[in-house]
Amino acid sequence: MKISFQETNAANLLPNDKAARYLGVSANQLRLSRHTGELFKGVPAPAHKKLGRSVMYHKSALDDWLSSLSTLPDYHNTAEHQPDK
Repeated sequence: MKISFQETNAANLLPNDKAARYLGVSANQLRLSRHTGELFKGVPAPAHKKLGRSVMYHKSALDDWLSSLSTLPDYHNTAEHQPDK
C-alpha cells in the first residue's frame, strides 16, 4: 500500500489539545499563546497553522520549538532566578 504525501503530512499535524499535551502545557495556555505570541514570559509561542476554523501544529515545528528552549538558562533552584523588575 502506497501512502500519499497528504496522508503522511496529516499524521504529523496535531490539534491544539494534543499539541498542548505533547508540550506539557494546558490547552488553554497554548490557545492563549496564539493571541499573546508568548507561551511563557519572554518565550515565543510555537508556530501553528490555521486550517479553516481548526488550528493545527506540525509535530516537527513543536520539536524545533522545544529544541530552541535549550538556549534558555538552567536553574538548580528558584533562588537562582532573578525575575525582571
